[in-house]
Amino acid sequence: MDQDGHVDTGEETAADAQPRGRRTQHARLAEELRAAIRDGTHPVGSRLPTESSLCETHGLSRGTVRVALRTLEDQGLITRRPGAGTTVVNREPADNYLPFVTNRDELIALYRHTGVTRPDTRQVVVDAALAERTGLPLGTRWTVLEGVRRLRLDPHGPPLCWTEQYLRPDEPTYDPDEAASYTAAMPAHRIEQTARAVMMPDRFAGPLETSPAARPW
Repeated sequence: MDQDGHVDTGEETAADAQPRGRRTQHARLAEELRAAIRDGTHPVGSRLPTESSLCETHGLSRGTVRVALRTLEDQGLITRRPGAGTTVVNREPADNYLPFVTNRDELIALYRHTGVTRPDTRQVVVDAALAERTGLPLGTRWTVLEGVRRLRLDPHGPPLCWTEQYLRPDEPTYDPDEAASYTAAMPAHRIEQTARAVMMPDRFAGPLETSPAARPW
């Protein structure tokens, strides 16, 4: 379960930055490079253009280019070493699913490798049960985006989990799949997770393709 908001990275220049809800400059560059790796323009074993070259050809700041390259590195597509440049090591992102995250890189991997397609959206006021479950303040109002999380490389494959994201009502709406565009620039912060086993609630059984109360989850 995620309590998400937009992350202000501070790494892009004002000219590079985009309003929330729109794909950022670093996300567009990462997608362009990812497509070039996939179609063989930059084959496995080759080197990507230098940071300086990418800055010049795309008219971007060095900070923006570095975030884009970090995105590809987090996806397992490239490796970067001082003096050796940036080398392509895979054509497709890794598809590992991490049910628990303990650091920034694992959180990035979760968003990179999995996603929620067409989430349901609703408004809630936090009651006592929800406050106990999530830690949200009692009586506050939130926008909930929820749905089944699956691997991005197999969007019609088996469900991995049910995801709920709580957003403040004054936050602009955004596509949760775009969260992957923001996490590469995420600053250091503390991650807290609580795990406990309960019987499968009825409302989750169908979407997760299992039976109510079938097993702890």
